[in-house]
Amino acid sequence: VMLASNPCRMRFFTKEIVFFRDNLVSKMRRNCLIEPRQDSNGQLSSHAIKTVLDQGHLSPLPLSTSPIYWQHDHALRLYPFPDALICGDRVEQYYETYEECDAINPGPFSNGFNFVVYR
Repeated sequence: VMLASNPCRMRFFTKEIVFFRDNLVSKMRRNCLIEPRQDSNGQLSSHAIKTVLDQGHLSPLPLSTSPIYWQHDHALRLYPFPDALICGDRVEQYYETYEECDAINPGPFSNGFNFVVYR
């Protein structure tokens, strides 16, 4: 068994894939000043993905909420954008494309045993 770090960067031929396990949507919702408008689909995950990719960092929250060990901050940066960002979050399954980066959440495995295929 080989375990990887969090986040984990993997290159598969010409694709760069970043795996990140965090409850990002719930943390961002808990710490927002103004609640985002819910679209007709109710996708709060799209707001979280856009925030993470626009800021170019996997931890866009203040240091008091999400402390960062500065020696390893470079591992959290997302510049240039990866081809795929796999977020292991507790929210429902989603697959979105933003700025040519595929943001994927396979969803909680304990509810329905779902999985996602990335091609």
